[in-house]
Amino acid sequence: MKDDTDLTVGLGAPGFRDETADGCDCAGCAAARGAARAERGGGPAALRGVRRAVVATLGAVALAGTTAGPAAAEPAPSHAGWDGSRYWYRNAAGQWRWTQHHDRYVRNSAAAGAKAARPARSGGEPVFRGRQGWDARDRVYWFRNGGHWYWTSHQWKYELRTGAKGHAPADHGSGSGTAGAPASRGWTVPVASYGLTGYYRQPGSWSKGYHTGTDFAVPSGTTVRAVGPGRVVHAGYNRSYGYEVVIRHADGRFTQYAHLSRIDVPVGRSVSAGQRIARSGATGRVTGPHLHFEVRTTPYFGSDVDPLAYLRAHGVRV
Repeated sequence: MKDDTDLTVGLGAPGFRDETADGCDCAGCAAARGAARAERGGGPAALRGVRRAVVATLGAVALAGTTAGPAAAEPAPSHAGWDGSRYWYRNAAGQWRWTQHHDRYVRNSAAAGAKAARPARSGGEPVFRGRQGWDARDRVYWFRNGGHWYWTSHQWKYELRTGAKGHAPADHGSGSGTAGAPASRGWTVPVASYGLTGYYRQPGSWSKGYHTGTDFAVPSGTTVRAVGPGRVVHAGYNRSYGYEVVIRHADGRFTQYAHLSRIDVPVGRSVSAGQRIARSGATGRVTGPHLHFEVRTTPYFGSDVDPLAYLRAHGVRV
């Protein structure tokens, strides 16, 4: 099963080292082994001389700090185990490590009785439930083509492939924390079944002196959707925000979705209201899993406006 429209962007983990599995010939493990050989002195003589000078000046500890454990100012994972794209664990020295190999995670994890189950679908593939048409749980259309089942989040593409009329019923709920309510022109809330835990302009120790967005408390891995139609202008890692997606809308406003565990759209992709763009998580500077949602007049920090007022102006009950 596949989506013939969406492209998944794999997430790297800045500041952490993937430990290679013995005998694995995947591209990631091969690259890691090459980097390890270079660090042991396999590079040119001039580079080894520079390395010795750095060690003599700053000490061996400073040099080792660039190759293991979290980089300076980079956050550690919020918990051990599978985060949607890799396994996190503490080794016997108490340092954070990650690996995409299940067997290595179980063998090396210092956590007592660590037995993480293999993820059924590491990519978060929607579940086919045996019928063509709209699936309200994963918010996608299923259709049959050439003897195979496919899914798409675009109504026009479903109608083009099947000749049938696509009807995507609106989600129903209240602003106190259930699924998104019907909205004018298809606008919606970014996540379903949430709790509001951080409010716009809430005072605190944030960089701007107040909270610049609204926090939707949801478990890691929750589907994150574009609140309205637009184009992706940023998709990647952004320091305290962790992994984020920023979308420009036709009215000139920008919406930001931060602390993600997975990104499902690339820069330049046009998205529709309600389309899945990411999975929620706890990357960046956080105290727990949630979605940080902002509305801005530019793509950048510091141009924030009230996000709930913006959604309500588009007919969203939140």
